[in-house]
Amino acid sequence: MAAISVDHKTATSSLQKAWEKIDDVTITPPPKTARLIEEVIDSTNVTFKYILVTGLLGKFTEPKVHPRALQTGSALVHSYDARSLCHKVVVGFEKEKGDLWGLSNEPFVNKPARHLEHDKNNKQLRAKALAAATHDALEIAHQAKSDDVFAMLVHTLRLGKKRADNVVHVVATGEANYGRLLSFLESFLQEADGGARLAAVVGAFVALLNPEDEVHAYPPNSSDTYAKTAGDVEIVFEDQVIAAYECKHRPINLDDVKHGIRKANQSNVSEYVFITAAGIANDDEPAIREFIKLHVEELDVELFDIFDVAPSWAVALNPRRRGVFGQTVSELLRESMHKSDSANKAAELWNELE
Repeated sequence: MAAISVDHKTATSSLQKAWEKIDDVTITPPPKTARLIEEVIDSTNVTFKYILVTGLLGKFTEPKVHPRALQTGSALVHSYDARSLCHKVVVGFEKEKGDLWGLSNEPFVNKPARHLEHDKNNKQLRAKALAAATHDALEIAHQAKSDDVFAMLVHTLRLGKKRADNVVHVVATGEANYGRLLSFLESFLQEADGGARLAAVVGAFVALLNPEDEVHAYPPNSSDTYAKTAGDVEIVFEDQVIAAYECKHRPINLDDVKHGIRKANQSNVSEYVFITAAGIANDDEPAIREFIKLHVEELDVELFDIFDVAPSWAVALNPRRRGVFGQTVSELLRESMHKSDSANKAAELWNELE
């Protein structure tokens, strides 16, 4: 079937109309449908949230569209360009309203959204329960009347507003002592959140130790090839990545090191640092150290455990910059990695420590 289009101006008006009704509790989908939406929006997986809200918006704005379609090439009847609708309407709307679903700049570049349509039977989707909840909610919308789709959209926005209102902010402390920062790291890195927590910690150290440089931090599970990143944390000078940090919260292995050095060479990075929070896998250390030695003439490459190097980095920060460490970690998680739950945890933990 031929694809159809969704007018972005009309879609923007639809979102605003739904936003203005979030306090009207009479506009609520049936309990089963509401639970599906809540399962998706209350999860930590950002991409499915955007797939859901975009599908609902597309369906309400243009009733003919199939809300599970992601690209015009989908075989679903009346497919449409969901990615364009999301990036040009949903993303901008969210920036005006707060952290509704993760504040992602390009949510459809993530793996779950890089398909022709969303299908819970897609074997490439790892989060099976969330994929199913998103699929089933959008199928309900596909069969629903316009008023019912509107109620689903309002409920999705309502939950997003609740999420934004629950953002935890870091309390200004002036100067933070050395022990506070190390206590924060010890507690905060007890959980990984897919490696995002370690990447945010390393990113905070790198950013605060290099205040005049441009520092980027990325979600560790993003596709290296698709995102074209050299590492989870990068230092950029005159549009060139001059140093990169690859962060592994799990035990690092020889394949990780080979892959990282290959990325460094492809990106013409002159310094590459591996940071682990869980040591080295099995008996790989001799082979890893030997492999690194083979590349020291072409590349400044090192391997550190975060708990070994953090004390020295913390000393180098000075009291003033240590004082904003928790805030920096939280901001990286929320704004660069779209990990709001871990961002809130970082803020809560930093605020609790004295």
